[in-house]
Amino acid sequence: MANSKFKRYIHATIGFLFVIVAAVGAVLPGIPTVGPLMLASFFLLKSSPALEKRLVRNRFFAKYLAYIDGTTPMTNRMRISSILMMWLSISISAVISMATGDIKFWLIGILVTAGLIGTIFIWRYRRVSARDLGTTRNDTD
Repeated sequence: MANSKFKRYIHATIGFLFVIVAAVGAVLPGIPTVGPLMLASFFLLKSSPALEKRLVRNRFFAKYLAYIDGTTPMTNRMRISSILMMWLSISISAVISMATGDIKFWLIGILVTAGLIGTIFIWRYRRVSARDLGTTRNDTD
C-alpha cells in the first residue's frame, strides 16, 4: 500500500515538472511545449486521473492537448500548418548545426528521419469530414 502511494506521488511530481517545462515552452521560443505536455499527461494520469483531466481542460494548455485522445479531428489547414512548422524547425536546426560544425551528418539523418515519421503521423491523423463541417467534400481538401 505504501509503495503504491509513493509511486503515485513520484508520478505526480514528475508530471508537475513536465507541466512547468511546457509552461516555459509556451512562452519562450525554442523550448518544446507539446512533448512535455504529453509526458505530463501520461504521468498525471498514472498518479491521478483527476489531475490529468484538470491539465487537459486547463484553458492555457487545452489548445495544445486538444488532439491527445485521437477523437478530435484535424482540419487540412491545421495539418499542413503543423507539417510546415515542423519542417521549418528541422531545417533551421540542421542549417545551424552544420554551420557551427557541432553535429555529425548521421545525426542530421536521424533528425530528418524523425521529421518524416512525424509527417506521416500528422498526415494520417483523423481528418475532419465534409459532414462535420457542413460543406462539400471539395472545400475540405
